[in-house]
Parts: sequence; structure tokens; C-alpha cells
Amino acid sequence: MADSNTNKSDCSFFQKYCEHAIGQLSENLLEQFGQTKDENSRIKLLYEVATNIPITINELNGKNYELSQSEKSKGNVYFSKKDYYNALKCYNDGIIKCPQNSGESQELLSLLISNRSATYFELKEYRQVLNDIDYLLEIGSYPLNLTYKIWIRKAKCYSALQNEKLAAESYEEALKSLQFSNLDKEAIETQEKKIATARETKIEFFPKQELVVEEDPDIFQGGKEYIAASTNVKFEQDPYLGRYAVASDNIKTGSIVVEENAHCAVVDAKHALTNCQNCVSAVVQLVACPTCANVVFCSTTCERLANKSFHKTECPILGSLYLSGASINCCLALRILSQRYFSYFNDKKNKLKDYLIDNSEKNIIKKKIYRYDDYDNVFFLCRNDHLRKNEEMLRFSYMAIYLLRLLKFGKYFPFETSDSVLKEEEIYFGSLILRHLQLLQFNAHEVSELKNVENPISTSRIADIRAYENTTIGAALYPTLALFNHSCDPSIIRYNVKSKIVVRTIKPIKAWDIIYENYGPLYMSMQVKERQEALERLYRFKCLCTPCTQLWPTFAEMKESELRIPCKTEGCPFVFTLKGDAEPFFTCNYCHSTHWCIAQFKGF
Repeated sequence: MADSNTNKSDCSFFQKYCEHAIGQLSENLLEQFGQTKDENSRIKLLYEVATNIPITINELNGKNYELSQSEKSKGNVYFSKKDYYNALKCYNDGIIKCPQNSGESQELLSLLISNRSATYFELKEYRQVLNDIDYLLEIGSYPLNLTYKIWIRKAKCYSALQNEKLAAESYEEALKSLQFSNLDKEAIETQEKKIATARETKIEFFPKQELVVEEDPDIFQGGKEYIAASTNVKFEQDPYLGRYAVASDNIKTGSIVVEENAHCAVVDAKHALTNCQNCVSAVVQLVACPTCANVVFCSTTCERLANKSFHKTECPILGSLYLSGASINCCLALRILSQRYFSYFNDKKNKLKDYLIDNSEKNIIKKKIYRYDDYDNVFFLCRNDHLRKNEEMLRFSYMAIYLLRLLKFGKYFPFETSDSVLKEEEIYFGSLILRHLQLLQFNAHEVSELKNVENPISTSRIADIRAYENTTIGAALYPTLALFNHSCDPSIIRYNVKSKIVVRTIKPIKAWDIIYENYGPLYMSMQVKERQEALERLYRFKCLCTPCTQLWPTFAEMKESELRIPCKTEGCPFVFTLKGDAEPFFTCNYCHSTHWCIAQFKGF
């Protein structure tokens, strides 16, 4: 389960239309919906009325040749003034907006990338220059008569990076390219002399100090069944707690207990133009999508991977999804499907259909190996569908149908579709989406990264130490981590390496103790009543963790003159409050045993 606050209502556009549509439902239809007990029936019953919620697809998808040309011109003005950072911003905006559907637009894109590389050269960011040159050469539309300039710039970068072999090769390419320039004979001779001079000139390169993230020295070893969980972690199950993690051996503080790739991960709308849509890492040097201006990538590799899988479907519809105000969970529910072909899920239909038709209570499908990328493990995650009210299921169903319609607009299905017609195959996929929305509420996790704080409050005497803060940039689904239960005093902490999650212990854990994670509410900063209400509202359970049952104070309520000591009688929940003038002996009000409290100080 998660703390990504994923139950927030789908606001603005979609919420407005959804509330209006629900208000227009007849009493007869509402009664029929209340009697439905499975996803298939809900999708079939509501589809026709749910299509009244409009979907607008922008064919240009944010691409605009004129705006891109304008950004190039503005960037050139900034460049001439040596305002390189604003020049970069303009060139980046132009690259994102530039269409790539004609020779003219591809040439403009190449010029924008070339200008960006020239800006990086002035900033002495030589590796970025080389990346951009590779990018524009890959596009293949850079004006042939200007190619010699690119090779000269590339050669100078290699020279600065002390790679004389590649520098020499690039200078040779520059000389060859002069024959394609529009220069006259005299101008060509001048350029040849400049190249000869450049070959003799050494460029000094002083690498900038950067935050270097060292490789994790701990070698993680997963278990045989749950390969993303440590060998010291086992999973148990009971009717009240569901599936939960326990320590099969003593675990030290700082140990890695889970290291798991995401089943799927998405970047939220706020960070769609700052983080890579494929690997979610922060983008230093953006690569644009060829057909939309709604996302960016950190490399041409990530762009190709995305457009061969999920973004092929999402590209024409992502702008509509963002504008609808849908929550991050809606994006995840869609991504679970879009990252795989129609045939993958269609092949599972016979195996899963019984669970969708009657919400069967029969045992879940279990595998010998529990993997992050196995959809069956996702399908059977906790949904708490029996605790949901009719009104909530209505909203989930409307959103599921909205996402199903977007899939159709995105040409996900390998057959002709119509927004006004619901085919049998589409009912199955709509049912899957409805199931995803339910399980993601309780099982999605936030994806975060460290970002620079622009105006930090100084906490160090060393002036040049940068300040960082943890920032949520999206959400992901981790099928193994989703099995961990909550405590307001957790025993683990988690962090992301791109979209991968790493979970470490923050306290020693005894063998066969439950390993607790945290879904958001912490006893240190939130009152018991507030925590209980939040967990009941978002996750549908009453928290019985130690801080809740023993009414632990928040940090703000703690007094320096008091010490709380638990009763040492096994199974007794009582906690003594020891003050400075207290007697050394206490009689427990709960179990009536007497304890010498001074002994508790040993080991402090």
C-alpha cells in the first residue's frame, strides 16, 4: 500500500461532468447499478450514458511550427547577448513544440538542436554538445551546407575532453564537408586555415564539481519465491491483516529488505516536461517526442523505447487525460495496459474472466516465483471492493469508461472501434481498468527524487554545499512492496533510483516481527484521531499499531522532563510516565505487577 494520496477525487473537468452525469441517472438505472456485483456488468450498464462526458483530441497535440520558429528567434537574441541560460530555455521550448512530420519541420528541429549545442559549447558543457550533435545527426535533416560547422564543434569538444583521436577524425570530416558548403573558394581556404589553427590549439577543460552518487555498496540478494524481497523477509496471511511481511531472522538497521523495479511508473502532469516519460529520471538535456509536446525524454534511447510501447497509445490522448484533471492513479491504470500489447491481456482472458464476471471468492492464482512484471500478481492485489459504497463505485466506473474510450482514441485495439459502440472485447478491458483503479488506491506508491532547493535556509558552515529536498514526481506500482502493512511508527524507509524502489530498515527488527512500512500518517507529526480518520478514509482500516493503541504523543507534545517506559510484563500494553521526582518503583495499573524503573536506564 502507499502514501501517494491516491484517493483524491478526479477534479476539474472530469469531476464536473461526472457529477452532472451521475445526477442525470434515472432511479431505475441507479437501482440496477446498486445490484451489480462485478466489473463487467458495471461497464456494460453505464457505457452509453458515460459517453456523454466529452473527449476532445487535439490533432496537433501541442506541436506548432510557428511557435517553434519564434522560440528559435528568441533564443538567438539571447545567445547574441550571451544570456546562455535563457537561450537554452527558448531552444528547449522550440524543440518540444517543433513538429517532425515534414522535411521543413525536421530541418527546423535540427537547427534548434544545433543552436542548443552551440549554447552548451559556450557554457563548456562539452559532453552535452556531443549528445546534441548525435541527436541532430540521427534526425538527418541538418542542412548539408552547414555540416562542416557541426564537425568543427565536435572536434573541439573531443579536444577539450582530451580525446585527440576522435578530435582528429572530426576535423577530417569537417574538411570533407567544406565541399558541400555554399562558400566560395576563398572562404573555403579561410575555413581550412581556421581548422588547421584549431587543431594546434588546446582547449582547457575544467570539469564542474558535481554531486556524485556512489554505487550502493550493499549487494542485494532476493529470495527464491519473492525475488524482490530479501532472504530475511517472509510473507504471511490472515483474515484481518491480509498478506503482510515478517522478518524470518534478525535484521540489522540499514539493511535492504526490498529492491524492486516498478510494474509501471508514470510522471505526473506537473513534471511531464522536466522528467523522462520512460525512466522518470530528471531530464538535463531533453529529447522531444516526434508527435506530441506533452512529454520529454532524457535520451533518444528512452524516446524509442517509449514510442515502441506505452507512448504509442498514450501520445494522442495524454493531453486530454491531463486536461481532464484525472488523478495520477488514472494514468497508472491506463499505463498497466498501454505498456503491453492488446494480445498479452487478451490471451489472459479465459484465465481471469471468472474473477471479473462475478468477483469470485475462489483462491487467487499463485506462482512459484513472485515477480514485479507478472500481471497476475497485480491483478490479485487488495481492492477492498466489499467496503466501497455505491456512489464511489459509480465514480470509479465512469472513470474506467473514460479511460477505455481514451484507449480507443489511442488506437490500442487491433480492430476498428467506435466511441458510440461497446464491443465484447472492450468490456473485458474496461473491467480490467475498473479493477486497476480500485487496487491502485491501496497499492500505488509515490516516486520521488532529490531536487535542488533554490533558496535554502543555511544549515551548514560550508557555503558551497547544495541543499536538496525530496520531491514527488510521479507514482508507481510495486507488487512486492504493496504487501507490506502500515504502522504509524514504521520500521523501514524507501527511496527511488529512477523508477526502482529501494527499501531499508531504520531500526533493528527481531525474527518473526512484522516489518512495517508507512502509508503517510506518522505518530511524530499527526494526532491519533487525525491519523485514524485519514487511514480509515484512504485505506479502509482501523490502525492498531503501537503508537495508536498506546496513544503515543507527537514530537510537539513530548516533554523533556518526562520519560515513557513500557511495562516489562509480556503482553502488557501499559506505559509508565517517569518524571524527575518520581519513585524508582512503579505498580502497573493494567497488570498490577511492580517494576524497578531505574533498571530501564541501563543501556541508554
